[in-house]
Amino acid sequence: MRDVRALGASRRLEELALNASGAPHSLVYDGWLLGYRPGTTKRLRCVNPLYGSTLPLETKIEHCIAFYAGIGLPAIFRLLPFSQPAELDAVLERDGWGSFERTLVLRCGLADLHRPALPRVTVDIVEPPAWEPLAAPLLKIDAEALPPFIARAANHPLPHAGALLRRDGEVVACGLLKLEAGRAGLFAVHTAEPWRGRGFARAVVAALLDEAQRRGAELAYLQVTAENAPAMVLYRRFGFTPAHDYWYRAREGEQR
Repeated sequence: MRDVRALGASRRLEELALNASGAPHSLVYDGWLLGYRPGTTKRLRCVNPLYGSTLPLETKIEHCIAFYAGIGLPAIFRLLPFSQPAELDAVLERDGWGSFERTLVLRCGLADLHRPALPRVTVDIVEPPAWEPLAAPLLKIDAEALPPFIARAANHPLPHAGALLRRDGEVVACGLLKLEAGRAGLFAVHTAEPWRGRGFARAVVAALLDEAQRRGAELAYLQVTAENAPAMVLYRRFGFTPAHDYWYRAREGEQR
């Protein structure tokens, strides 16, 4: 069993990632965070059971089902090795809540950062909210979703910076950095499909990590789905190693 310090460090990474992603769009219910922001990012529209509970477990599960039904979202739980209470995962499995989309949280001390070979390209560091409209086409953010995307960046309370790599004026690779308490989270690292395999994501990650160090960060973290083998290879080159994993549970027809 992992020791208390390791569990505390992993829980803190989860708090940082939720802060960076905009988790204020959530309600607190007896130690659980009920995210309710619609969109593709499931960890912001699910139950995050991070802290201790006092109410009966079945009562809490039924409350969550009713809450998400009332706002038109599927009821989804995000389970971690330190979710509370400890029996939650087993209870959901027993009751038919299927498991899907296992994700790894990786971390790397920036003092021990590896420096892989990089392509001869230029990566621009762009301050939000200027980054958002430039990266939006690559991230497939449509015109309707763009204004709130920009507004969230403009009003975000944490320091952050974006990276862009262009070819003939077109953004073909991007990434986003958010910082809190000496920790740097990497998000939205993406390369346009026709430009993959050229080391562009490697160049973006290197630029973001350099910017994180310039701003005084000591540790970097990120999240990657377990099936994303190319991304795992990329991040291992920089010295990232697993901190913990998480997975989702939802009822049949709601695993989305």
